[in-house]
Amino acid sequence: MTYDLIIPIYNIEDHLDSCLDSILCQTHGDFRALMVDDGSTDHSPLIAQGYAARDPRFIYYRKENGGLSDARNFGLAKVSSAYLLFVDGDDRLRADTLETVEREIDRTPVDILEFNGWIVKNGRRYSSVNTRPLDAGIIKNGRDYLLDNVKNRSLITPVYTKAIRSRLILQHRHLFAKGLLHEDELWTPKLYLLADTVRYINKHLYDYIQREGSITHQKDRSKNARDIKKIYYRLERYYKSLGFTKHQYNILASHLSRQMIRACQISEKEKMTPWDKRFIIRNARDLKSVGKMLLYLTTPRHYPVLSEKVKKIVRYNASTPSSQRSYRNEDSL
Repeated sequence: MTYDLIIPIYNIEDHLDSCLDSILCQTHGDFRALMVDDGSTDHSPLIAQGYAARDPRFIYYRKENGGLSDARNFGLAKVSSAYLLFVDGDDRLRADTLETVEREIDRTPVDILEFNGWIVKNGRRYSSVNTRPLDAGIIKNGRDYLLDNVKNRSLITPVYTKAIRSRLILQHRHLFAKGLLHEDELWTPKLYLLADTVRYINKHLYDYIQREGSITHQKDRSKNARDIKKIYYRLERYYKSLGFTKHQYNILASHLSRQMIRACQISEKEKMTPWDKRFIIRNARDLKSVGKMLLYLTTPRHYPVLSEKVKKIVRYNASTPSSQRSYRNEDSL
């Protein structure tokens, strides 16, 4: 089977060779690497054109700068294979990524095959992208998959951890919102809700390279905060339109409440507004989100420290027998 790999490129000349080499070295060689140059001003175009000149599987496109979402949408318009994957131009695939995807899809065809990856810092694996994998190998419909992973705190929104049936996206015209940072957090939940079948495999097939200067690691993160807040407001409206049961909606709403608290802490310039406060309150539907809401609204400046202390207490109480907790507490008095 042929796979289309959509690779947005923008001013990443120091990292692009590593990414494209990881694709070139795939043990499953039936692919098309759709390299979308989003108006780069460095030597990235020359590097990409060099791969296209040497190997017909690498196809180079150049467009005016429009941002990551626009570059991905451009790539989606060029897709012709049954399945597609997204690869950021400064990341890497594992050598057997496509071979593993091929084997899993041959065994059990699904609309979305999701896998794990490594977060890489300073050349070393730092942690898994998905640290709380749930129900590996089990086929679910997209709605159940979304709800179960939100409830388990294991929702992974980055698009680079997924092999997706192309017609799922093309038939529904499921495109990325142009101009938004963190666009995956809006695009991925909607993708799940379009899918009839989703399966997760707990295999590390992607290296996400964290580097200084990337879009999500800017010093001024005010746009990050504004955009991610917009996404949660949009998701709230979207979820309300889909006819979830009250229990199902409460799961999704509580997640949005907790995420909005996180968004309000991203930037000093973009703190909580009165509208954000109302959003947090009306969407807090379970015990954890209510607790976070009360803690954040009463002590917003000290919330990060207090929240971490509460997490440690909860983890300690969950892992320690009650008799030992009493003994230790008495011993510390």
